[in-house]
Amino acid sequence: MRILITTLLVSSLCAQTTGRRFIDPVFSQVRVTKDIAYSQNADFTQAPVTLKFDLYEPVGDTMARRPVVILIHAGSFLQPSIASAGFGRSPIGTREDSGIVALCVEFARRGYVAISATHRLGWNPQATTQEARAQGIIQAVWRAMQDGRALVRFLRKDAATTNLYRIDPDRIAMGGSSSGAYVGIHVAYLNRPEELDNPKFKTAQGNPFVDTTTADMGRGNGPNAFEGGGGHYGYSSAIQAVINLGGAIGDTSFIQNENIPVISLHGVQDPTTPYIDGVVVTAVGNLPIIEVFGSYKFTEELIARGNQTALFPDFSGDQPFPGLYPFYGAEFEPFGWYSNSTAAKKAQARTYVDTIVRFVGPRLFKVFGLPNLTMQLQPTVEVVSLEAAEPLGAFAIYPSPASEPWVTVSHPGLSLKHLELYTPAGQKVAEATPPPHTSTYLWSLPETLSQGLYLLRIHTEKGTFTQRWAYLRP
Repeated sequence: MRILITTLLVSSLCAQTTGRRFIDPVFSQVRVTKDIAYSQNADFTQAPVTLKFDLYEPVGDTMARRPVVILIHAGSFLQPSIASAGFGRSPIGTREDSGIVALCVEFARRGYVAISATHRLGWNPQATTQEARAQGIIQAVWRAMQDGRALVRFLRKDAATTNLYRIDPDRIAMGGSSSGAYVGIHVAYLNRPEELDNPKFKTAQGNPFVDTTTADMGRGNGPNAFEGGGGHYGYSSAIQAVINLGGAIGDTSFIQNENIPVISLHGVQDPTTPYIDGVVVTAVGNLPIIEVFGSYKFTEELIARGNQTALFPDFSGDQPFPGLYPFYGAEFEPFGWYSNSTAAKKAQARTYVDTIVRFVGPRLFKVFGLPNLTMQLQPTVEVVSLEAAEPLGAFAIYPSPASEPWVTVSHPGLSLKHLELYTPAGQKVAEATPPPHTSTYLWSLPETLSQGLYLLRIHTEKGTFTQRWAYLRP
């Protein structure tokens, strides 16, 4: 299934006529291809599962080989329903996580192929002993890591054969939010069987949490077990960079001289994954699981081992370390918003999205050694959400009341021809004409708009409709 995300034109950016690809948003439309199957495997109950991703790419792009950003959702490796209950928010643990979707769109607008992916989910966070919980989470990370490797192999196979997605097989970054970041970190740095030969990853009887010598842990024994049973064998699963948004590594001893830079942003007060180090706990019950090392601690080790050298000298001034941006005062996933988030929370989350893109963009540009391409900058500022529409037969007008001068108008079955905003007294205060075939439109209204109740007149091919909308200036 393909979706076209259109963006809103604004005059404020018209003075800037050109931008740098991979740094600036030089594309105004993003095409989303959903539900692409990349692997089949057995989940933690040994039931078969098909793994999928959604692909975001810029419309009108002619580049033959495009760098890839793979982003994976949070959710503590739990099924979405359990993750939503544990974290008290929805959606979480899916490819539709708001922050991940917003980041994919922003990277695609800058010329990347962006991917929102999932992996095998499930383990028992209610196990009665810490050892059992530790073994469960490590095996969950192991399966997710295998799936991440399978996805990279899938992309490289496509690049070498059908070339449907036009990706650059030598420029692949992987990461994501919280547990999704764990996946990218471990794909990069957990790559030798002896790294798991550690009492921390064994039972009291000395049995390994993950036995890499058994065939059922993957395809074959030993090093092959790291690749998993996900198919596309014969293609490399190596990545060239990690984007870490609040993740951690199981042990800093995994880090050798792999030379895979990690670009990190982390909420210093994150209670789910420690910024420095500590024992992670379950989302429900706060039960201790296992000690991990957060962004501060493992970035320190990355530098000591020479893995961040690609960021020097340009970003040697990053504090506290090159490639690390602390979100002071922030907790878990400040760039995400959910079904129960207020308009103010959503607006705040989008500022974090902007910070992430502005921090990651130049550093990934240098790590990848991307070409310096100047392009015509299309004057756009905001993407349209396609996930919040009401059922067929009803318009979605959100947020209402709004605390900022913008409103999204959406209908799943009608194209929006023209929009008009009136005061209750009948005075027209704004109007807009969405692009052709647009059914979801984010309308930026005048900054001088007064607070109060308004009437929104919506012209479609099936007639004209009027809806109420409220604006409360902050």
